[in-house]
Amino acid sequence: MPYIDQAFYNDVYKGAPMDAETFTILERRASDIVDMLTNYHLVGVDLLQEPQLIQTNVKKAVAAQVEYMFSEGGELSVHGGSPSSVSIGGFSYTEGTVASGQTDVRTISNMAYGYLVPTGLLYMGVRVRC
Repeated sequence: MPYIDQAFYNDVYKGAPMDAETFTILERRASDIVDMLTNYHLVGVDLLQEPQLIQTNVKKAVAAQVEYMFSEGGELSVHGGSPSSVSIGGFSYTEGTVASGQTDVRTISNMAYGYLVPTGLLYMGVRVRC
């Protein structure tokens, strides 16, 4: 279930411009990522029945993730599609290495995560209803 449409992304979030097809693909992936981060707490739940803070921040989190993936090269950014090292003859180029020699591939936008923090949806403990 998509959490946002392109009108929200363009008019409310004011994200980077992109065509409708690209937005649709990235929005689906971004919604999946938000669902994973929130331990699927919102799957099957009508977002409009949630408090306003949760509605707004979930939508902004998806929009931030869409924009992040777009700025990182699109859908392949989630799968680590770019090579971190390239060599041609005597020329070598390495990108994104950290001290341990591992590549630093982030698939989740810090902004998206930040929007979800105050919602309580990142809580992975046991929920008890009395």
